[in-house]
Amino acid sequence: MVIALLSETRNEVADDREDFGQGWRRISSLIGESGADWVADPVRRVEELTDREFDVFILLGRGLSNQAISATLYVTERTVKSHVTRILAKLCLDSRLQAGLVAQAYTHWVALSSQ
Repeated sequence: MVIALLSETRNEVADDREDFGQGWRRISSLIGESGADWVADPVRRVEELTDREFDVFILLGRGLSNQAISATLYVTERTVKSHVTRILAKLCLDSRLQAGLVAQAYTHWVALSSQ
């Protein structure tokens, strides 16, 4: 059922390319020509993370809360908060939202590279 919905959505977008173009122009006006480039530098710095920081980083990309990360990794929430703080500093990011977005971009890049 989900696949059918995605297929219908894709067909609607393909049929309505003019609206898509307008949407992209609006996005471009907000983020600029190189709007997604802010992800590239942090992705290059991922190797600076410790193994445990990397684990937390990936779980941030899945949208997990500090509580859920602590339960998954069997550490305290305080430890998770400490890891998040160091991740933000090492990757030169301002928020856990940015860290989550970079983590998603990183996992997609790794997945594409492994194919």
